[in-house]
Amino acid sequence: MKKKTTILIFLLFSITSIFAQTKNTPEIEAKTGSVVFEVRDIPEGTPKLGHGKDAKEYGYRIPSLLVTNKGTTIAFTERRLGLHDHAQNDIVLKRSEDGGKTWGPEIVAYEDGMNSINDPLTVQLEDGRIMMMFARFPYGRHARNSGWIKMAEPGYDDPKVNILTFTIISNDDGLTWSEPVDITKSVKPAHWLNANTPGAMIQLEKGKHKGRIITSLWGTVPVIKGDKVERSWEIISAWSDDNGEIWQRSEPLEDPEKGFPNECQVVEVANGDLLIISRNQGGEPKRKKAFSKDGGESWSTIETDATLPSVACMGSVVKGPKKKKGSWDLYATFPSNEARKDGQIAISTDHGKSFQIKKIITGAFAYSASQISADSKNLELIYETDRNRTLRFLSIPLDEL
Repeated sequence: MKKKTTILIFLLFSITSIFAQTKNTPEIEAKTGSVVFEVRDIPEGTPKLGHGKDAKEYGYRIPSLLVTNKGTTIAFTERRLGLHDHAQNDIVLKRSEDGGKTWGPEIVAYEDGMNSINDPLTVQLEDGRIMMMFARFPYGRHARNSGWIKMAEPGYDDPKVNILTFTIISNDDGLTWSEPVDITKSVKPAHWLNANTPGAMIQLEKGKHKGRIITSLWGTVPVIKGDKVERSWEIISAWSDDNGEIWQRSEPLEDPEKGFPNECQVVEVANGDLLIISRNQGGEPKRKKAFSKDGGESWSTIETDATLPSVACMGSVVKGPKKKKGSWDLYATFPSNEARKDGQIAISTDHGKSFQIKKIITGAFAYSASQISADSKNLELIYETDRNRTLRFLSIPLDEL
């Protein structure tokens, strides 16, 4: 009884603290951000086949953001024939050489005809190369049944029914990209349909595993119930110790709580830990998290974090600039716990144990990706708004957070 009372007091304290935080938190309107991508007419002569043949507009969703060692800010997204998750998506990008004030032309990083290229996941490596990971969904296949689109199948060898994971490389600051390399068998467990997530990978800067490229990935697990196939979700970490040539993966993380982990991000913590923060699919309106003390090879049991109130949605987490003693804070972005609106920017000063909400971006706010600016003075943020019809960019001084 005493234990239950203690837990109840803690939960009440957490809820009260969050309410007190958000009540007086500084706000900025979502429309303040500058437009990077927005719905536009499809140019004449663009191939439109199959179920995309009648599309009239390009839609843009699912962001990734990168600040390169040349000071370039690169915004990545899916370009779609419409806004459906699988509308013959291409991965495109725009580059800014002035901290997001102006953006260059749209560049296609990868496209594959009628197949859908999803979830740009990016990192710049120590040697200067930019690596992107993404998933390829065969035309007409998804991680679920959705009208005319049917659920994909577990496996690696049939590109017509299997969802595959690839990497590509840029050697010129995002201007051009290599041919894709299939890494599916290394990163996708056999019982998963897909292995991907949008946002950012990282390369570790300290410790025993310095130089390791690592990301967290989510996967759909088909669950057969009689003559129906339902779904659950799991997450893993995947890493490479040889600059992306060979990949390994962890076991799926354990999650005894309500809901499932889904789209997720990993970040290096100043005390040597790694932290994964995840979307909470079907659980409480709060984000999930887990820690690793061995470079991502094993993880703590997933727990729900009461200081990260959010609906089920992708979000970001990045480490801040180094302080005088070599430590750094963590910055997370995610929508409110009421809907995909009122984006929250939160900071952790205790190695990811808890977060404090420091600014709210009022208005429509869905998927987001963030990085620290080249001069280490700002949090750069790209986010979906306007009912997913626009991707906007904000650069917020860290001293405001």
